[in-house]
Amino acid sequence: MKKTLRHLSPTEKIIVTLLVLIVLVTGVQIVQQFLYENSESTPISGGAYTEGAVGELGTLNPLFVHQGSITDDITRLIFSGLTKYDPETKQMVGDLATVEIAPDGKKYTFKIKEDALWHDGKKVTADDVFFTYNDIIQNPLFNGAILNYSDYSGTKVSKIDDKTVEFLLEKPDSFFLVKTMTGLLPRHLLASEQIDFLESSMFNFEPIGSGPYEYQGTVQFNDYTEVSLKKNEKYYSEQPHIDNIVVKLFPNFKSLLTKSKELDGIRVVPDSETPKVLNKNKFILERYQLPQYVAVFLNQDSPKLKKVNMRLALQLGTDKQSLIDSINQHQIIDTPLLEIDEKSWVHQFSIKKANGALFETGWLIPGKDTDIEEEIIEIEEVEEIDENEPDYINSPNEGRDVKTTQNKVIITGTTPGDTKEIIVNDYSLKRYIPGSKGWSYIASLEYDNLKRGENIFNVEIIDFNGNKKFLDSITITYGDALWFSEQDKKRVEVENLESTVLPIRVNNAGEPLEFTLITTEKPAVYQEVAELLYEQWKKIGIDVKIEVLDTATFRERLVSRDYDLLIFGQNLGYNLDAYPYWHSSQAKNEGLNLSQFKNFVADSLLEKARLEIDEEKRKETLKSLQTIMSEEVPAIFLYSPTYYTALSKDIQNVTIDNLATASDRLAHVTSWYARGQHTFREGIHWYHFFPWIIKQF
Repeated sequence: MKKTLRHLSPTEKIIVTLLVLIVLVTGVQIVQQFLYENSESTPISGGAYTEGAVGELGTLNPLFVHQGSITDDITRLIFSGLTKYDPETKQMVGDLATVEIAPDGKKYTFKIKEDALWHDGKKVTADDVFFTYNDIIQNPLFNGAILNYSDYSGTKVSKIDDKTVEFLLEKPDSFFLVKTMTGLLPRHLLASEQIDFLESSMFNFEPIGSGPYEYQGTVQFNDYTEVSLKKNEKYYSEQPHIDNIVVKLFPNFKSLLTKSKELDGIRVVPDSETPKVLNKNKFILERYQLPQYVAVFLNQDSPKLKKVNMRLALQLGTDKQSLIDSINQHQIIDTPLLEIDEKSWVHQFSIKKANGALFETGWLIPGKDTDIEEEIIEIEEVEEIDENEPDYINSPNEGRDVKTTQNKVIITGTTPGDTKEIIVNDYSLKRYIPGSKGWSYIASLEYDNLKRGENIFNVEIIDFNGNKKFLDSITITYGDALWFSEQDKKRVEVENLESTVLPIRVNNAGEPLEFTLITTEKPAVYQEVAELLYEQWKKIGIDVKIEVLDTATFRERLVSRDYDLLIFGQNLGYNLDAYPYWHSSQAKNEGLNLSQFKNFVADSLLEKARLEIDEEKRKETLKSLQTIMSEEVPAIFLYSPTYYTALSKDIQNVTIDNLATASDRLAHVTSWYARGQHTFREGIHWYHFFPWIIKQF
């Protein structure tokens, strides 16, 4: 071989070297393919997972976190509840305890697992459960964020023994197990704390829980905050494979990207940033949606929004399709009741109808109020009839033009006395008796004389002198319900395209019609949505003052309800429960009823929906509720956001399906692993390589 190589020219040596490299690379790829098809990756304990996120760290106490927030992610790893949500089954399952439900649905008995321990080694007992639910959550002085999502009134907690707790409800509650997800707090560490100062307790800076990971510490760097967790070696359930989890919080996504080499995952990747993340060539993107909507909440305590026609005008003047196309979203939402399949929304985008609704409110366009009034009358105008001209077509619709979904229409009429022959669209009526006053004609799909769309039927006569003259005509527009809907849609599309920006409307006192719209600076897309709506509503003569607020200021304005319009997102959670967001009891300052929507009938339906166990009955209840909400227009529901999370290719066994909140990504974090090894499947060995490779050719 050496002698042969010596006699090769430099060019030949290069060619041989390249051929050898090609053979080696191809061989490696073939072996890798064989391993991929005939082996499986098994986890090796150890390693770390570092995740980057944009946002701020809140109180590390499960009773004060906002659902689906970054802090919720972290506290779920530190703390555990009586139950938890399993995305694989989409069911609530036991966590710290097993649960038994009485047949009447009013008694829930929880048995705490014997090996459940706090991170300091103390046993989790019934005292901790009673302390968390009775002493804290049901204490009148407690005002934690958990109360925004769950109502514990009418619930009695009792300790049966050291490991058993019983919850008695006044009435059945199909959502109750969700209320037992919250992380338990250790009584032995917090019993002496004052409830009204619990949120600022030192415990929240060094939390002790019973979850799969223990808190190690928080470090503040110049451009980010780092929270460190380590594996709980005494965890009562499946031991985590990954030893350490580190969460790095950045002020913005730009600063996060500068540290991407240090990250194994990115919590949420904005749609506009997905190309940059993929270009890093170390991440894969997972796409998911939540039971969530983004809406414009219309504050019904605002004087200008008290009239339903004003709220309706804003709804009709909102082009949702154009909006979601502009921000690269995919799913329009028309109702907050996500269990309802709302295929045909009653309030479709229509500039003409929006202007009509505004005319009824008394807010008029300066100098153009007469023109607008004429436009409204035109909508309801019917064809004028010259009463001096005789009608020879009597039916359908008394001889006037008609729209129908019937595929067979009988046209009847009368004739002058000297009529010898009647002709309808060049067809002579064979059964007409000369001189008769009455006649009939059948237009039908079967006879091929009725087609989809407009059909004009001209009636002519020939008198006994042989003279032919025009008698009457009728236009029959035929189509099914869907066809008519499509035609209406096309007509409205043309009207909307032809619409122009109007002067700002004024009332009798000369005050301009303007609203204050607030939103938060994060996510940035909310500001983009606000600006798009501003442009759309100018076409109906409405001005909008947009205020994009920092987190602290936004929360203050939210609590005080200091706004006319608000762009914000809400998540219906695990049971798609609309109660926390639309019941009048939640219209208080700290509540989540951001529209101040108050309707007695809606309240009763929201309460009833919580009791309905039968799925069909529940949907009927929600449909009745939807009717009220579509009439009252408390908000303009826009879209359900699409989210992206990024994961390193080295992080294995991760599933992102059936999430109710962003924090549910971590529901099976104990199964994740950062290190693995490939082992052959049962019955496969290296000597199977040669038969395998032969099959490839």
